[in-house]
Amino acid sequence: MLKVESLRLTKAMNEDPEFALVARFWSGRFRVGIGDDARIVQIDNGRVEHIEDEPTVFDEWDFSIGGPSDGWEKMLQPEPRPFYQDIWSAVFWHDFTIEGDLEQFFAYHAAVRRTIQLMRQLVSV
Repeated sequence: MLKVESLRLTKAMNEDPEFALVARFWSGRFRVGIGDDARIVQIDNGRVEHIEDEPTVFDEWDFSIGGPSDGWEKMLQPEPRPFYQDIWSAVFWHDFTIEGDLEQFFAYHAAVRRTIQLMRQLVSV
């Protein structure tokens, strides 16, 4: 199964100038589901405050992105094949989902996209 250490991802997101730009003003929580594994990322004013590694059904989130483990393996390749480059295209062409507050998702879609790019870099290392 794909694993990206939460502390490394937090550090990468908080030190990335592109993420800082596209996430500015964002305060919220989003869930990332990779197969049966899930994490919740807490963002406060554009900075990652915490990543919950083992969320429960009682943990709140604003929106959720998710997909099967094998789909994430394709998404996190150094050069993903067509329709695995972005979560939105993966929703239409593969078994990925976006649920919850879609207005917030679209407002910060660029930040989510950058998060996936950073995950891709950390998995490739």
